[in-house]
Amino acid sequence: MNRRHKKKQQTDYIALAQDKWNAIDWQAYLDNVKRLWSLLPKFHQKALMVLVPLVLVIGLIPFPDNASSNSPEPVNKRVELDINTRGLSEQKASNSSPLESNAWREYTVQKGDTLSQVFRINELPMSDLNSLVKIEGSDKPLSHIQQGQLIRFKLAEDGNLDILQLERNGQSVMFFKLSEGGFGRSK
Repeated sequence: MNRRHKKKQQTDYIALAQDKWNAIDWQAYLDNVKRLWSLLPKFHQKALMVLVPLVLVIGLIPFPDNASSNSPEPVNKRVELDINTRGLSEQKASNSSPLESNAWREYTVQKGDTLSQVFRINELPMSDLNSLVKIEGSDKPLSHIQQGQLIRFKLAEDGNLDILQLERNGQSVMFFKLSEGGFGRSK
């Protein structure tokens, strides 16, 4: 069965409005207005001739917003800030203190040690160990630590691990804390 749906008829609203406009009997309308105008006293006619244009002009003039005129302070008020505008190289030159030798700590892996034991012995956060294992890589330097291997680490001011360096067979793998809180790795 072929059932065709009838297309909805579109309405031309502009033509409809023009038809309504043309249907108004303007002559009868003006005659009615003139009749009502003549019924008004002369004083009211003169007052309306002045007041109607005045009200239209006042309605079209833009006025400032009252809320902004009530505020005693300007909207774009300058605020004085104390900002250190010296470059980083200048700051390091004036505030530099020699690196402390105890900033880095070292641990040599003993027989039977696991990385979690190394973290416990050195009082490092286990959450950092979990984050490190997630980015360990295919060569598994954290999972395959061996006796005699040197592990160097540096702690941040808050006591969390900042840098972890593993050395084995003359190669070094370094893990470092990223600004968003995770860890990154470099060979």
